[in-house]
Amino acid sequence: MKKITNVISSVVLMVLLIILGLLCHSKYIRKDAVVKLGKYGFLIVVSNSMEPTIEEKELIIIKECEEYNLEDIVTYLDSDSLLITHRIKQIDVYNFIARGDNNAVSDSNTKINQIQGKVVYHSKLLGIFVVYYLKFVLLICIVLWFIGFFWTKTAKGGEV
Repeated sequence: MKKITNVISSVVLMVLLIILGLLCHSKYIRKDAVVKLGKYGFLIVVSNSMEPTIEEKELIIIKECEEYNLEDIVTYLDSDSLLITHRIKQIDVYNFIARGDNNAVSDSNTKINQIQGKVVYHSKLLGIFVVYYLKFVLLICIVLWFIGFFWTKTAKGGEV
C-alpha cells in the first residue's frame, strides 16, 4: 500500500512540476502578458475600476474568444502593455472602446487584437485565497530551503 501511495504522490508531483514549467515558460521565455492554460487565463484584479461588478482582489478567469460583443467584460493590453479589465462600450471591425463600471471616462480607442480574453468567471473568495495561499507557499518554500541548507551543511560536518 505504501508503494502505491508513493507512486501516486510522485505522479501528482510530476504533473504539478510540468504545469509549473509550462507556466514559467509562457511567462518568462515567451513573455506572454497573460499566462494561459489552453484558452483560459487566471488573473487577480488590482483596482476598483470595475466595482461593483468585479471588486479589487477578485480572481478572474478569462477565455480567448473568436469574437467579442458590446457589454462583454474583457482583459486587454493597453498602449503601455498594462493589463486592463473593462467593459466594451463601443466596437467596430478593428477597434473598441472600453470603460470601467466605476469610471466616468472611457478608455482610448484600442485594437481588437489587444484583447487577451473575455471574463467568464470571477470570485472574491478565490481571489483572496489565491493571494494569501501564494504568500503562504512562498514562505514555506523559503523556510524549507533554509532548513535544507543548514541540514546539509551540518550533515557534511561543515560549519554554519
